[in-house]
Amino acid sequence: MNEPDNAAAKPYIAPSVWQGIDVASMPRQQLREAFEERGDKRFRADQLFRWLHRRLELDVDAMSDLPAKLRAQLAAAIPPARLKLVHAATSAIDSSRKVVLATGAGHVIESVIMPMGGGYVTQCLSSQVGCRMGCDFCATAEMKVRADLTAAEIVQQVAVACRYLEEQGMARGGVAGGVTGPLAARPHNLVFMGMGEPLDNFSAVVDALSILTDEKGYGFSPRRITVSTSGIAKRIPDLARLHPGVNIAWSLTATTDEVRERLMPVGRGVSIAKMMQALAAVPARSSRKITFEYALLAGVNDSLDDARRLAQMCKSLGAHVNAIPFNVYPGARYERPSRNVVRRFARAVERAGGTISLRESKGQDIGAACGQLAGEHV
Repeated sequence: MNEPDNAAAKPYIAPSVWQGIDVASMPRQQLREAFEERGDKRFRADQLFRWLHRRLELDVDAMSDLPAKLRAQLAAAIPPARLKLVHAATSAIDSSRKVVLATGAGHVIESVIMPMGGGYVTQCLSSQVGCRMGCDFCATAEMKVRADLTAAEIVQQVAVACRYLEEQGMARGGVAGGVTGPLAARPHNLVFMGMGEPLDNFSAVVDALSILTDEKGYGFSPRRITVSTSGIAKRIPDLARLHPGVNIAWSLTATTDEVRERLMPVGRGVSIAKMMQALAAVPARSSRKITFEYALLAGVNDSLDDARRLAQMCKSLGAHVNAIPFNVYPGARYERPSRNVVRRFARAVERAGGTISLRESKGQDIGAACGQLAGEHV
């Protein structure tokens, strides 16, 4: 007697054409092309994009203006990045808020929301889990985990900030830009200066920039966004071409190759002269700023000779220096210069014709300052 064929009785379910596609990481034009390739209308891509990056809705079932069949197909795509809040801390000194977030893979990243005065808020974004650059003065470099974030995971950090700022009534950056809904409380400025080297995760970062600056998405002006690099010179032309209005910051931290190579392994392959050449080739735009980020380390890079060399570099590119006294973290091998040394250094840069700002990193009491992000809540 034959057994019934139970398998044959089950209805056949065709695999979704969206199976395994990370729709939340796609810029709108790329999403439109993906819809056309799958036989759907371009305007459906625009609808999905608005749900994801204007209404900040990640639940496909809630996207009410999409057909039920399409929603069912999209449900088989890679789920949109929904970062899980692991821990949050608010600085008693300056009200900065560090949020520790877990990715879908269980990796931990950190982002910092910083009130800047006058109602303005800047958010510091991470682009990687840990960092491969190995800078000797940065806590992130000491993390054992190394992984790239997707564009969706980068952008989702901003969504987390929007919801927090809306709850706290801390920012109205979206209102000023004519944005309503969940984005009305978005940060005013974004800086890619968190965990990771942005240009080491280039594709995801440029896609994230496209999403963040899209008028049908987050709607940020490019001049409100700064991308920092430790010195990956070969990617500078591509970044300037793809996102010509975005500001560029170079984490310099030394004025001689000998010191820089000791502090930052990336310097062994990219000399100061080579990086200067790459920045000099960037087409000038009145809306774009080039900044040198300079972490002042006691007895290492804070001499008057360093100040004079830094001023010459600054003048040659029309760049501005942001000097940041070293933020000490547990196990750090360097010390913070005294206040008098920091002031003397800044005066020397100005006397030599450079422009400089002294920046006190925010969130130092909660491990949220520059160089302190280390995913300690893993």
